[in-house]
Amino acid sequence: MSTMDISDIVIDFGKKYNFGRGSSHAFKVRDLALKIFDGTKQLGLHDMGSRERLWLEIAALLHDIGVSIGGEHHESSRNLILSSKELRDLLGSSVLEAIAWISFFHRNKPNPLKYSDPEWREHLKSKYGSVVIKLAAILRIADALDRSLMQIVDDVKLKMSDDKLLIEVYSEEDVSVEVERAREKAQLFEDVFNVMIEVKQVL
Repeated sequence: MSTMDISDIVIDFGKKYNFGRGSSHAFKVRDLALKIFDGTKQLGLHDMGSRERLWLEIAALLHDIGVSIGGEHHESSRNLILSSKELRDLLGSSVLEAIAWISFFHRNKPNPLKYSDPEWREHLKSKYGSVVIKLAAILRIADALDRSLMQIVDDVKLKMSDDKLLIEVYSEEDVSVEVERAREKAQLFEDVFNVMIEVKQVL
């Protein structure tokens, strides 16, 4: 099955829950997450490939679906993903669990490096544990860049400047809220990729 076919099935699944906060937010976060993934790969910050990129895409699309059923939405999103037979049949159990945990950790807390939940600690020991943390770190920043839920960030470009990763945010609108939130959610990325982050709007 092609990546496009998988994406179509995932999108149909997300539609059942209106993607939690609507398709516009989900698609914007997906697009930004993939730009950050590609940019950081080009800069040599990771060597993840198309498989991990697909996991990030799926997690970005589904990270908020738990909003539709209430409670702590990151927990609900994880549980909805894990309980989906169609996604399990499509992706397999171990990959589905990885995607569910990436979605779970999209919020600023809890910190996956310190989270003591037994199921997470067990998954962390698996071959996908470190990948989950890296992809969650990327997803956090992408999600922050649509903090207003208005899709006002048009593009991002990544550059290395001295010992910092510079994330340039392009928009015709004032995105100070998004920039500030991205800075707040950058700690995990800095810890995992061992680089400082600067986020700024390019006018």
